Amino acid sequence: MQPNPGAQHLRNSNECAESIAGGDRRRDSCYSTRVSLSGVVAAASGGTSFWTQNKDLLALLVSLLALAVSIFTSWRNLVASRKIAEDAAAHNLKLAKAATYQRIHELLVDPKAAAGRRRLFQAAEAEAFPALGEGGWDEINYSLALYDTLAGYVYRGQVDEDVVLDAWHHPLVNIAGPVRGFMAHRKTQNVHQPWAHLIDLLTKAEQYQCHCPADAGDAARPAPADTTSAPDS
Repeated sequence: MQPNPGAQHLRNSNECAESIAGGDRRRDSCYSTRVSLSGVVAAASGGTSFWTQNKDLLALLVSLLALAVSIFTSWRNLVASRKIAEDAAAHNLKLAKAATYQRIHELLVDPKAAAGRRRLFQAAEAEAFPALGEGGWDEINYSLALYDTLAGYVYRGQVDEDVVLDAWHHPLVNIAGPVRGFMAHRKTQNVHQPWAHLIDLLTKAEQYQCHCPADAGDAARPAPADTTSAPDS
């Protein structure tokens, strides 16, 4: 009957354990036997793998991968946050421009401003602008100062230029001649405060191709008087 290797190994192991516990001289050979058996087991299992022998390298690679993922995620979040901020800023700027235009528009169509423009048309037609301090002088200057304020907003980009030129194209073109005449008259009154922004806006209006709906005949015919209560009137 063939001896059982497993049973023999178990007896040898038990004997070694008893010998080591009892201080037997055979314990050195038992240690050798255990080392030999460990080598046999390791050899039988194919030895340790590469990653088992290089755990530090594996940990480094995992850390680098985690760092790369973290950097990429942070970059994506930064790009998304920047896009949201830019969209919000553009939206707020659009709202601010609309609000600024609405405020100046309300002042321009106010009866006091319209009366000043009317006085200007009448004086230009009669070729008799009021002198400094006479009736009509302050009214004309007030209405043109509002136009100059609007022109300054356009120049600084605080209102949309196309919106202004579409809405006020005809009134600006009609009033351009009387404005230039009154500015020349102001110099004879020793008033040398130019409305540079207004002149620039009038020039743009004269060169602008208006896309607003209007009768071609009416648009080509200058109005003798300004009864402005709305931009296109």
